[in-house]
Amino acid sequence: MDLTIHRGTQEIGGSCVQVTSGGCSILLDAGSPLGDSRTDVDLGKIEFDDVFISHPHQDHFGLIENLGSDKTVHIGETARQLVETTRIFLGKPPLINSFSPLNNRTWVELRPGFRVMPYLMDHSCVDAFGFLIETEGKRLYYSGDFRAHGRRKRAFDWFLNDPPRDIDLLLMEGTMMVRDNTVYADEVAVEQGMLEVLRKHDDRPCFLICSGQHIDRICAAYRACIQTNRIFVIDIYTAFILRTVAIRFPSVPDISTAKNIRVLTKGLTARAHYRKISENRSYFGAFARDIFKPETNIEIDEIMAQQSRYFLKISNFSDLLTDIQHCSVIYSMWSGYLEEQKYRDIKQNPKVNFLEIHTSGHAIRNDLQRFAAKLKPKHLVPVHTDKAKDYENFFENVLVLQDGETLHI
Repeated sequence: MDLTIHRGTQEIGGSCVQVTSGGCSILLDAGSPLGDSRTDVDLGKIEFDDVFISHPHQDHFGLIENLGSDKTVHIGETARQLVETTRIFLGKPPLINSFSPLNNRTWVELRPGFRVMPYLMDHSCVDAFGFLIETEGKRLYYSGDFRAHGRRKRAFDWFLNDPPRDIDLLLMEGTMMVRDNTVYADEVAVEQGMLEVLRKHDDRPCFLICSGQHIDRICAAYRACIQTNRIFVIDIYTAFILRTVAIRFPSVPDISTAKNIRVLTKGLTARAHYRKISENRSYFGAFARDIFKPETNIEIDEIMAQQSRYFLKISNFSDLLTDIQHCSVIYSMWSGYLEEQKYRDIKQNPKVNFLEIHTSGHAIRNDLQRFAAKLKPKHLVPVHTDKAKDYENFFENVLVLQDGETLHI
């Protein structure tokens, strides 16, 4: 078995790992870099058969749009739907890949003697997997992105209770190697933080900035609204993401069944979103009608009339700030994005009380150590990290590779 990390040994995001054995070669993730990357990855120059996508974040799947239909992409079914939905809203053409759905702890047989088993994990999105690769009598485990402090933390516990055995090499992410969730330790703390803000600032509207695909975070905001008797206002994109996930997970609120959710169908963002729905009516089906039902829809005038009743998660609210005297904004994403001008402008707006309430989608170091201790790999290779050299201080049998370097196992 040969292992090549095309990108990921010295940076977070843009992951692309190749495993080759005999006449079969696969990629574990094919992600776009989060920013300026040290390494350029051109899939057209890599010979491989299939691609396994660990989860639907751009830094893990972003390069698959460059693949032809001859390449099979293995990905969770809900994850595939989220990827396709996001592309529609961004105005990108449909993917032409051949997709094969992943099922938790079910072998994918690629060739005689070469197979892959996905393991469902807790992360800041649905359908997040790690992968066990078995070939030539060797076993490699790729962690993907994971954590132990989300709403699906039981997935991490289940993994530790029944981990894959006899691991020759572990590829383990280390996003949080030298960081910690010091203020908000888990998703429960984040929800409590939101709740406290909504109660304390009950005289003003509150806005939420977070990923529309971060279901844990969206659900936390929804529950906080229930407890404070606020109405949760979301944009069209977020509403469709919730519907997509709710089909599989009925506990996730949907606009047609949750009484205190409304969809904003007017304004800057709504116009752009609805244009995409109009161009793809067969894809969105009944949703295109549901968002305009009286019990579902809300307009800006209604929000302005009773501003303090609402907690709003909408993509662009700069137009609303013009007519608001004071508001609170809860920023619930990675702090690095705050360098972007659009967030700087919001943070510096004198009308805005800006608060950061966030916990990471990645395992802290203590949980990384628990993870590695259970797997007991013969070798541990850092990936998806900018702190590879620090691994040796906390783990045994560490082997630091460079992008493009091939290791024979």
